[in-house]
Amino acid sequence: MLDMSFRIFLIGLLIVCMGCTSKQEENAVNDEAEIRNLFDNWIKSTKEGDLDLAHQCIADDARFFVPGAGEMDKKTFAAAAAGGKPEDSPFTFDLDSKLHEIKVMDEHAYMWIESSLIMTPKNGDPAIKMAGHSLSVLEKRDGKWLIFRDANTLTVVKE
Repeated sequence: MLDMSFRIFLIGLLIVCMGCTSKQEENAVNDEAEIRNLFDNWIKSTKEGDLDLAHQCIADDARFFVPGAGEMDKKTFAAAAAGGKPEDSPFTFDLDSKLHEIKVMDEHAYMWIESSLIMTPKNGDPAIKMAGHSLSVLEKRDGKWLIFRDANTLTVVKE
């Protein structure tokens, strides 16, 4: 039979552990919400050509891996993804991106995204259709989630 002080200790330990689990779950929910906000800002920056917003989503030492383009740094990728206002582009863009999965592991996370893009030349030439997935590795720096690595498989869809 367990003595009374040991029972009280076990009950106290259980209560503390339950509090830790609740705090961890709360942090995970907050992190996921912050990452969803990052995703929304990333897509918004791309659709609106907002280079400043794009830069806010990306770590300074980020690397992007794009088919046919190889490795790109923050400045190069942001300029390609959000480097101009829609009215200045020779294309109209229809981007549809769906966030399929977020996984948080302490100060790192990843998000899996599926995207389709239709680029229609304003001169009347046929539209270019692209589709694929991206896997973004995120890192929490100074309390803010940033894109740290990104492997993108968006390629031209043959019709």
